[in-house]
Amino acid sequence: IQKYTRGCLARRHCREMKAATTIQAYARGYLARQQFTHTRAAVVKLQSCVRMYQARRNYSRVKSATVMLQAFSRGYNARKRYSQTRAAIISLQAFTRGYLARRLYAKIRSVVTIQALVRGYQARKHYTDVKASTVILQAYTRGYLARKQYVRDRTRVITSQTVVRGFLSRRRFTRAKAAVLTIQKYTRGCLARRHCREMKAATTIQAYARG
Repeated sequence: IQKYTRGCLARRHCREMKAATTIQAYARGYLARQQFTHTRAAVVKLQSCVRMYQARRNYSRVKSATVMLQAFSRGYNARKRYSQTRAAIISLQAFTRGYLARRLYAKIRSVVTIQALVRGYQARKHYTDVKASTVILQAYTRGYLARKQYVRDRTRVITSQTVVRGFLSRRRFTRAKAAVLTIQKYTRGCLARRHCREMKAATTIQAYARG
């Protein structure tokens, strides 16, 4: 009976172990599939984020290059239009000045008069420029000299104040030191005389006591 009972128990234990192993295998498979699913979802999400970042970066680069190209193109067109407009204005000014010069020459009919007017204008302009430059140079020179003199005077005043303050501080220190020494000397004299009187009194009392 014991042998039969032990065999039954052993077979039962074997079936239980087999069932437990099967349950563990199913559970591990389920957990592995769940972990794989989560990992796959995370990888897909990470790939999506990376691709989106790369797409935004490429878009930013393309946008910056496009904006820069547009800026260069607009600048080139603006400079070209400015050059054309400037050339047209210069041509118009040259034509107008030539017309006015010819008209003035036709009215005056004298080369000498024209030269005199031009030389007088140039002389006045040169005189005006020289005068303005001279006035500006004088103003800068006077300002520089005034600032330099101010710095010198200020330095001298500060040096004098420093010397006077040092002298007054040393004099006050010397007087205070002398006063302290006098007080110490007087105090020590008083203490010495007091000690002498006390010693003399003690000696007198001892003499009376011994006698």
